[in-house]
Amino acid sequence: MTGVVGCAVVQRARSGVTGHVLAVFERSAHLKSDDAIITLGTLEIPNHPFTIRTPHFPTGIREELRFNLTPEEIVIPDLYREDLSAMEIFEPRMCVDSMAETASMFSCLQEARRLMATASFKDGFHSFVITTPLHGIITQAVLPVLDRVMETIRREDWPAMATSAVELAGVGEGLTPSGDDFLVGLVAALRFHRASKGPGPELDLLSALASKAEGRTSVFSAQNILSAAEGLVSEDVSDWLVSFHLGDLHAVKNATNRLLNLGHSSGVDTFAGMSMGLSSILEIGH
Repeated sequence: MTGVVGCAVVQRARSGVTGHVLAVFERSAHLKSDDAIITLGTLEIPNHPFTIRTPHFPTGIREELRFNLTPEEIVIPDLYREDLSAMEIFEPRMCVDSMAETASMFSCLQEARRLMATASFKDGFHSFVITTPLHGIITQAVLPVLDRVMETIRREDWPAMATSAVELAGVGEGLTPSGDDFLVGLVAALRFHRASKGPGPELDLLSALASKAEGRTSVFSAQNILSAAEGLVSEDVSDWLVSFHLGDLHAVKNATNRLLNLGHSSGVDTFAGMSMGLSSILEIGH
């Protein structure tokens, strides 16, 4: 494989992008420009609209190095140059044309939760949704917020949902705190369901929620939430949402297993957000 470039990267590259290396990890690096953070990484990282996956991840990349991005190539002077024009473009599916029956979607959700509950424990928000809640500082702070979010979704009180949900931004530790991953899942699921002609908030409300979260967390995490509000999510999240809304139980199992392996707890916390949002929204009218 020559590599994969995300659709958001392609869109920004059309006008030319410059910036610097913000952070370096074992398999990836974050490249910061004026209006976005682009992840450059190995083929082992997941596809995402803001990611470039390459078999030629540069050895010796370090923070503060400059980069240039055009539609044709990405360049880190004196270190790395790669042709982007021959790369496959990743663009997530953002809706389905026709949703499965509610009972089928509930069955898919039940099976996905079962798989999550039998996995090795990873600390994070998913424990509040899938297993008995833990007793701790985060639990005491978060559970009332989760209860409010679920109740506002059931009442279809979308402004109140957004006001409550934004309190989760920045809660937790790490590059993408559990609260942010949860919000990515929640926002992505509500957007996907609404775009697929189901009940849900107007899409501009989700964008407003994401914008409010921006001031409460890191730049990278805030971008993930804003992207989710636009339907720009990772391939693993998109595949799960498509499979769920089609009522495809086998595909949901496969997609759930992939989420289990996404980051330390990012995948399961994102699932928790999708699970809570979708279970609440499916209860509307039932």
